[in-house]
Amino acid sequence: MGLLENESWDDYINKEVYITHDSGETGFRGTVKDYNEVFVMVEDDEGEQFEVEHSYVFGTWVLEDW
Repeated sequence: MGLLENESWDDYINKEVYITHDSGETGFRGTVKDYNEVFVMVEDDEGEQFEVEHSYVFGTWVLEDW
């Protein structure tokens, strides 16, 4: 995801994001739990946590623009 100029992953902790690898054709919503230089830790609705590359995680505000 391209973070906006004044954003950081800290802004997304415990907030909803959309995870997709194919430009939104498929994906799921999750909540950001943690992050590092390579991955974002996302929790789905069932409580499972996944490490996802930054480029596959989008703020839900992006969905409104599509």
